[in-house]
Amino acid sequence: METLLYLTCGLTAGLLGGYLGLGGGIIMVPFLTVVAGIDFKAAVPVSVTAIVVNSLSSSNEYVKKGMADMELAILLAVFMVMGNITGSNLAQVVPADFSRLLFTVLLVYTAFSFLKGRKQAEKLSFEDNRTRYFIICTILAFFTGILAGLLGIGGGVILVPMLYLIIGLPLTTARGTSALMIGFSAAASSAVYFLNDQVDFQIVAPVIAGIVVGGKIGGFLGTIAKPMVVKIIFFVVMLYLAFRLSYEPIMRLF
Repeated sequence: METLLYLTCGLTAGLLGGYLGLGGGIIMVPFLTVVAGIDFKAAVPVSVTAIVVNSLSSSNEYVKKGMADMELAILLAVFMVMGNITGSNLAQVVPADFSRLLFTVLLVYTAFSFLKGRKQAEKLSFEDNRTRYFIICTILAFFTGILAGLLGIGGGVILVPMLYLIIGLPLTTARGTSALMIGFSAAASSAVYFLNDQVDFQIVAPVIAGIVVGGKIGGFLGTIAKPMVVKIIFFVVMLYLAFRLSYEPIMRLF
């Protein structure tokens, strides 16, 4: 029964993660914590390990169709990996409730900023935006890496809006580039957790099995999705997860 639950977790995370250009961690961590009853700190290593597979599975669809900016992905991934290693080590000492509330703030902020979108989206200036905001984006990528390693997420909740709203990439390309970057960064985080013997392979195996299938389907659907549909789904998922993650820590405060 538990194996089926973990398999369902991976399938759901793969579908939504691949579709939205996320690593799937924003689905896996709440699912494993709230539904499967796993401790938050135990769910994080499982999530980042599975995210590596999900990224390879979903980003493959975007890359094949030329919907991923390879140059930008590699450059920003370097800074994100440095942040991932930092965040994964911080996870050893940061309280679980603090991490869950931090996760909640991140989800709510991202949900509203992403839904608001960008004015005059049809007037894109790829080179100018890339040059003008590259330093800002490297800093954001580094701190995204810290949050990703600490919270067990891929970082797409920040990467997709950053690439779309700041750099100026079309939404589909932003999702594809994000999915590719997440693979590099999650590999760094999972290596840290593996070396610290914190990865539960009995949970990881069925989660990965589900995420391989879900990521493939989600990645394909993401390449043909309408931007407005993606933005609405993104918004609803973020708010739902924010509520589920924050409820218990807030109740313990009162």
